[in-house]
Amino acid sequence: MSIREQGTRGLQLSDNARIVLERRYLAKDASGTPVETPEELFRRVAHNIAQGELRHNPENVDNATLQTRTAEWEERFLTLMQSLDFLPNSPTLMNAGRELQQLSACFVLPVPDSIQGIFEAIRETAVIHQSGGGTGFAFSRLRPKGDRVRSTMGVASGPASFLKVFDAATEAIKQGGTRRGANMGILAVDHPDIEEFIALKSDMRTLTNFNISVAITETFMQAVERDDEYDLVNPKDGSITGRKRARHIFDLLVANAWRNGDPGIVFIDRINADNPTPNLGPIEATNPCGEQPLLPYESCNLGSLNLARFVRRDGDRPKLDWERLAQVIPQCIRFLDNVIDMNRYPIPEIEAATKATRKVGLGVMGWHDTLMQLRLPYDSEEALALGEEVMSFLQAKSNDASLELARERGVFGAWKGSTYEPEAPYRNATRTTVAPTGTISIIAEASSGIEPAFALAYKRQHYLDPDDPSKLTTLLEANRNFVEAAREGNFYSEALMDHVAAGGTLEEWNARISDQQVAPSPAERERGTGGEGTPVPDWAVRVFTTAHQIAPEAHVRMQAAFQRHTDNAVSKTINFPYSATQADVASAFWLAYREGCKGITIYREGSRDFSVLSHITANVKGPEQETGLALAEIAGALSSIERPAPFRQRLPDERRSITHKFQVAGHEGYITVGLYDDGRPGEIFVKINKEGSTVSGLMDTVALLTSVTLQYGVPIEELSRKLKNTRFEPYGRTSNPQIPFTTSLVDYIFRWLELKFAPNAARLDASYHTPPGDIGAPPTDARSEVTGIACPDCGAALVYQEGCLACRSCGYNRCG
Repeated sequence: MSIREQGTRGLQLSDNARIVLERRYLAKDASGTPVETPEELFRRVAHNIAQGELRHNPENVDNATLQTRTAEWEERFLTLMQSLDFLPNSPTLMNAGRELQQLSACFVLPVPDSIQGIFEAIRETAVIHQSGGGTGFAFSRLRPKGDRVRSTMGVASGPASFLKVFDAATEAIKQGGTRRGANMGILAVDHPDIEEFIALKSDMRTLTNFNISVAITETFMQAVERDDEYDLVNPKDGSITGRKRARHIFDLLVANAWRNGDPGIVFIDRINADNPTPNLGPIEATNPCGEQPLLPYESCNLGSLNLARFVRRDGDRPKLDWERLAQVIPQCIRFLDNVIDMNRYPIPEIEAATKATRKVGLGVMGWHDTLMQLRLPYDSEEALALGEEVMSFLQAKSNDASLELARERGVFGAWKGSTYEPEAPYRNATRTTVAPTGTISIIAEASSGIEPAFALAYKRQHYLDPDDPSKLTTLLEANRNFVEAAREGNFYSEALMDHVAAGGTLEEWNARISDQQVAPSPAERERGTGGEGTPVPDWAVRVFTTAHQIAPEAHVRMQAAFQRHTDNAVSKTINFPYSATQADVASAFWLAYREGCKGITIYREGSRDFSVLSHITANVKGPEQETGLALAEIAGALSSIERPAPFRQRLPDERRSITHKFQVAGHEGYITVGLYDDGRPGEIFVKINKEGSTVSGLMDTVALLTSVTLQYGVPIEELSRKLKNTRFEPYGRTSNPQIPFTTSLVDYIFRWLELKFAPNAARLDASYHTPPGDIGAPPTDARSEVTGIACPDCGAALVYQEGCLACRSCGYNRCG
């Protein structure tokens, strides 16, 4: 029996969850082979975290009683995780009960205005990243570029230059294949270098390991509203160095966020209004995804309830099980409080700061799954009201649990002088956070955090056959809520699943079959499923929407609904369609501000050099391989067949031609096509502006081979089918509104040839979904072409959410 089979008896884990656990969480031997099962992992974590009970004995019970109580809590913690009702953040799952024992995901480090302090922060960053944590920094205390350095009589290089040093250090640190270093860099909006900071990631090559955000003040927002100027302040001495028109800076923020998603915004005054320990100083930074504001050297331990597990049937109607939620929440808070005691902190300052405030962050995942089960559209008023009710309930029960823990174990160390003294003696300075749930949502087979689903189905390809490692296995991953609803509603069909897996919407499905209804086959009638021509009912079209079908306003309002009852903040990506304007982004920023959000991160589809979602993903090992009978098996049969000689139709000496000028990622080129008398293409020439370069030589070779192939009669659509989607540099945006984005020069050439000489094939090609960019009008089906970054571990397309690249197939993630 395999490790996978042994370890998941009694556990309800999906295949994808098992893959993620084996690759990223299970303890391994020196050869990388797992030496524990998923069941043993959960037991390891439950046992280790339950040992925190031994640190507290308020009733002075005897050791045997204390051991019994600890064993009881171990079983409760084990049940919490094995049932997938709750999971802690990844470092706890990875490291609890193992040698490293570093259990926190979020850290904030100070960056003082001195060379010694800056490089000490870099050293501490390295230690944290090696232990699996992510780091946030405020660079607002660094003096601006060009400021005089008295000790050396030189000039300061400014925050931007040191951000790049931190980024380079992060790039050099590898975390043993589990978690890659992620950072958040924040700069105050009144820092003199704010314009340089805002544009820092505009080239999409700088700060690849950083998310960046601007710390916005109430004063600034009011100045934007009035179209006033505001002061720029030198942090070294508080002197005013100049004034800027607030609306100009706001417009720069909007333009860069529209362009590629960075920077985000944190409303720093609002964060500090909820700072429970202002006596310890102001909050200036957050963790990498922005949902956890922290003081210097603080860390936070996060965990998430899987809300989809708390939907039960009440007769024929699904309902949230509030009673069971009330029973589970105190156990989760106790688990997270124990993590603080069991943690082995990377540096002493972090241990001291963390134990002074004992911040925990209990949040949720599976929110969209919950709404699907309740048959509520994500963007409905009912869903917004329920979201606020759920988070209010979670906050209240978490508060009660922390008060009870304080009675048993004492208040957090910095309680005196905090905003809670004397009325609210909490054990934990904060109790709730809505975090991105990345890989733990894959383990729980739940939608991530409060995000809407990115797709109802998609296809994964893996090399999973142990008997034939070269055999590619295609697996259909479908949202189980959608599948169950489709089967219950008798509109399920394989054709429908293939349609949504290829990126099609339910509205498009209904439109496609409206004029060509197909009755269910006898086999489908017997199974109780619909035929290929069965439309999706209107209620299901409304309920089973995905992220890009939901208006940005609804995204913001959902974030705000949860934020109103969250101690810390809410991680949420506000998705925009390709066609969104900068004015649309500005409206979302204002809505987030007025609705009480503590920050906002936006992503306009296609605004980075990768598609936000690929429905058909592949673990690409090399060029397409055609399979068939071995030549040895059919050589005898073929030897007796007389083959016709190949025929090459050369072009006449004088022939018409057309020339097309193009640009790909700044590289200018020309395609010249020689034509037969009937207008068919018979030869091509490609000239790239880099004469003598490897790219130029490659294009010469491609052109020669294509010309010969065309003259031997291979249709252009067949060549295009084989050569589109090839990926290598240069790639990116083009000057052609019909092909606004391309994955390589070869991809562009054959897309253009197909559009020019085989337009019907181009229209019928289901893989031809041009990803949005900033050129031209969006095609109606521009959603899901595999045009982006492949996961370095498994090859699947990476999803962009909460400021991070994440793989929904294997759990790889990278922020920045």
